[in-house]
Amino acid sequence: MMTELSEAISPMPEGGPAAAMAHAGGCSCEACAGKPRSAPEQYVYALGRFDVKFPTIGIEREFQQRERALKAQQSAARGRKLRQVLEANSHLALRVAYTFGLGATPTYLVMPSSGSQRAEFLEAIERVGDTNHVSVLIGRMGPLASPAMSGGLVAPIVMADKIYTFSLDEWQKGLESSLERAVKSRDIKKDAFNEVCRELFHRLALMAENMGVTDGHRALNYLLVQHPGLFLAAAERAKRQVLDRVETRVIHGPGMRRQVAVIFTFLDSSTGVPERLFCRVDVTEEWPFVTDGSGTGSAPLGLSPYVEGTLAPSLM
Repeated sequence: MMTELSEAISPMPEGGPAAAMAHAGGCSCEACAGKPRSAPEQYVYALGRFDVKFPTIGIEREFQQRERALKAQQSAARGRKLRQVLEANSHLALRVAYTFGLGATPTYLVMPSSGSQRAEFLEAIERVGDTNHVSVLIGRMGPLASPAMSGGLVAPIVMADKIYTFSLDEWQKGLESSLERAVKSRDIKKDAFNEVCRELFHRLALMAENMGVTDGHRALNYLLVQHPGLFLAAAERAKRQVLDRVETRVIHGPGMRRQVAVIFTFLDSSTGVPERLFCRVDVTEEWPFVTDGSGTGSAPLGLSPYVEGTLAPSLM
């Protein structure tokens, strides 16, 4: 790797998006002194894919020149070439726009909160255009970016505090490993299990309205990548039931903490009788967690039966 990568994709210098984020988040400079404090931070926990845009034609042409100078393989994937050029040219890495899209739509302009995230950004950029990969964007919402910052795109800035990038094959293997004993004990066929899990992930994670900003969507996205019990429940019921509905309800827990009950309704294919299961997720802070466990951060494998009126706050 090229040295100085911490500079290459660290927040932009004075006057750039990082400065805008500082003022939006409660700056202590003279210009902001005496102003009312801004609203509480809005957190993001989104699933999607990264891309790179060129704010100006000059930056795009410079990128093309640096690409030729590197003599990158023409047959290499676009994401691989993007990574090579940005890794070797910090002046370009500072000026291109890193976008995060849900489906084919660029939704956010993403800035790293620190230079230590360079590896996470570069890994995500290398997967540009690869539909078998998904990134998890965890961060804080900022102001709208100006069109000049992102080649005409008007979108909110997100200061990324953590990015995970993984292939759906890796995700599937992780599920198989964590649920191996449970799947065998319930006599669920491996191929059927994999098919149900993939379909459910695509259905819930990549739907256009799931931007990962509301408490409900943040809780759901967290469960999709951190709670294998959801997929076990769906696979167990696949022969006789179908997932009909997913609901989220906010609960105000102890000490004014916010919890979300994510409720899954399965319908019997022959009778139409519903079965409802749910899980509580604490979304008060940037990092969600399941509250139905032992208090050690581990979630129970199963989901709880849901009965109307049972959503008392969990004492964790």
